[in-house]
Amino acid sequence: MALLWLAVLLTSASGLPQSQEDHYSPIKNLRIEPVERRLTWDLHGNVSEIMCFINSKFITKAVNHNRYCQFHVLPSCEVKNFSISLTKGPPFLMGIQYPLHEGNPEAAARGLDCRVHDVDVLTCSWDVGREAPRDIQYHLYWQELRTRREYECPNYEMDPRGKLVRCHFNDVSRLPKHLQILVRGTSQSAWIPCSDRTVELSEIEILNPPNITATCNKSYLMMEWEACSHFNNRFEYELQLQKGSDPAYTEKLQEKFFELHNPKNYVVRLRAKGFYRKSWSEWSAPQSFECDLGEDSPRPDWLLAALVLLATLLVLGLVIALCGRYSVLQKIFPPIPHMKDPITDNLQNSKWPGRAAEQAGKTAQWQRCRFWGRHDNGPETFSTGPDAHTAWLRLGRGTTGWGGGRDPSERAPWRSHQQGSRAVLGSFNKSTLFPPVLVR
Repeated sequence: MALLWLAVLLTSASGLPQSQEDHYSPIKNLRIEPVERRLTWDLHGNVSEIMCFINSKFITKAVNHNRYCQFHVLPSCEVKNFSISLTKGPPFLMGIQYPLHEGNPEAAARGLDCRVHDVDVLTCSWDVGREAPRDIQYHLYWQELRTRREYECPNYEMDPRGKLVRCHFNDVSRLPKHLQILVRGTSQSAWIPCSDRTVELSEIEILNPPNITATCNKSYLMMEWEACSHFNNRFEYELQLQKGSDPAYTEKLQEKFFELHNPKNYVVRLRAKGFYRKSWSEWSAPQSFECDLGEDSPRPDWLLAALVLLATLLVLGLVIALCGRYSVLQKIFPPIPHMKDPITDNLQNSKWPGRAAEQAGKTAQWQRCRFWGRHDNGPETFSTGPDAHTAWLRLGRGTTGWGGGRDPSERAPWRSHQQGSRAVLGSFNKSTLFPPVLVR
């Protein structure tokens, strides 16, 4: 119905006199402004909301009080129908064609198609027009939408007839994400229309099949992969798995990994596409993972290292145990002899456990020791033997005599109040006393 109205109004607009057109139409002088990329008109009277179409497909609504419709890009080569209609009131439809027909459309390049592939490469291809002259040649340009500047293809390919039919851009990271592709034909005998296509590089990208890396043992199979793109950072994946001779099945994923438990033997392959995009990559080559390792299968390096360390520790422990059992360490490292103190060793209590026998052996080894002093009734005397040692101990411990009497008067100067043979020591000092010396 819309096409019928368009045909009627186009016929009416081109066939009616201007006065009659003004009388019946609230919108007049429909036109394209290429520089501003607008479809605009002259408005007469009040109208409802205006909608704009390209080839009967709704594109946008009028702005600035229903004065014009703004487009991001306009066709440069292919002729398209631009039309407008009202949302309310009597049915109204008006349209024009843009751009104007020039030359023979059948001589223009056909089937213009572009794809981003192998991460960095943009390739565009086309076919020679059905009615193209024999001397025709084609050239491809990409146009920046904002500035409308054009750049020619750097790398062409020819068909067997010598016609340029393919172009490669090797570094798409330098291109804008949105651009217009144009193929212009030249001939000496005729005017050749151009062909064009507006592309968004993220939409026309075909990803490479991701490479799968895996870690595998009897317990689990962990697979990981990575997809590369200059324009997409979110991806969807399809992972196809086949266990042994079972039928293959497919997992839809957004993660970059997948884990299987108790995997045994699997054959897998993978493909990817950008999130919300339509074109899938090719399937990756099938990869086989044999995870059911047998007894003769190679062991991991860390397990071998752990076994070597454990064996070393066991051998070391056995050597230490043998050394302790046969006192080898004492022979290799003899103990340091005890330093003897002639005073403190002799003052040890002979009644301590194990000391009685030692003391009995020492008694026979005493040699002459002297205590110089003065007797009450005679000249200087001395005593020898064990009794002298006992007297010395008494002097030190204070059982009777020096240093230990109950009465303070019995202390130094050392005088004995007993008559008889007890020695009386007087005017005692270190120069008159020689401690006993134990000779072994």
